[in-house]
Amino acid sequence: MHNPVMDLGSNLEENLQRWSNALKGGGSKLAVWNVIYSGKRKQWTAKEISAELNGKITPKRVTEAGKRLLGDVLIRQATGRYPIVYEKIDDVHHYKARILRLALNKTKRNALPTKRTQGRVTVNINNKRHHQGRATEVTIDDVDQFKKVLKRNGIVKSLPPLPESTFKRGLKRLFADSGKHQDWGGEKTDFYTNKLRMKNKRYSAAFTLKGPGVGVRTVTPGKWGKQGNQIQRLLEAPARVFFLQFEGQIDQYSIDQLQKLTDLRAQLTDLRARHEGQHLYWGYIERDDSLRLRHAYPAAFGRGKWKGGHRA
Repeated sequence: MHNPVMDLGSNLEENLQRWSNALKGGGSKLAVWNVIYSGKRKQWTAKEISAELNGKITPKRVTEAGKRLLGDVLIRQATGRYPIVYEKIDDVHHYKARILRLALNKTKRNALPTKRTQGRVTVNINNKRHHQGRATEVTIDDVDQFKKVLKRNGIVKSLPPLPESTFKRGLKRLFADSGKHQDWGGEKTDFYTNKLRMKNKRYSAAFTLKGPGVGVRTVTPGKWGKQGNQIQRLLEAPARVFFLQFEGQIDQYSIDQLQKLTDLRAQLTDLRARHEGQHLYWGYIERDDSLRLRHAYPAAFGRGKWKGGHRA
């Protein structure tokens, strides 16, 4: 995963406030962050961080804190490394001392002259007002190719969870996408298409899918891939709509990470592109919505021959 590039020229105060708010609670999260950003060393494993803290925080607790720091975009994770290796982000490191001062001082943190406190800049998208540089949450109800789910808003009959490959095949059918989407260890997404439509407008979309093989009822950030970095990789895809899907519960940390990373990417989007309507969207499909899709489109997600299709 490459190092995020921050738009510090126009969003420095916003980033400083976000980073310091993420660390204001102190505890293991702040302690782990301090170790990672100490000295010139760039890479740390959980065991090394625990040892640096004289065992006061166990490697397991270090990993839990690391997941939250990844979600806050305060550190990054080295790609293809096991055990997990945490790394500094250069722009965060440059402002380490100031971030720490703000994290420990509520008065200074609240006094930051951000754009929100100086006057809000908004754009009008789909007749709703949004902060510029912020992504918008969407659901399956907003997707044109899923419009039949609007007739199934109540509790639907339970079904056994589908394998990831079967759910992906259903998406391919609904989006009339004939491309090949083979699974391999370095993939950024499980399914990518440029045929998703919302209000008859076409978008590129990326999906990360999680099947029953994960072995849990509630999926947490660490369960998104062997290294827990599938959400980060999802946001590297050249898309404007990003979805997580799991036929169980997606925990709040995963949703928060998806939102924060999409917001960050929106902030880094070129200003001209934003003025031209290049807005970003994020959403998640848990068990209830997965079942609504399957009941609304049984042929697409079943084993029978698919005769449907939608125009691109």
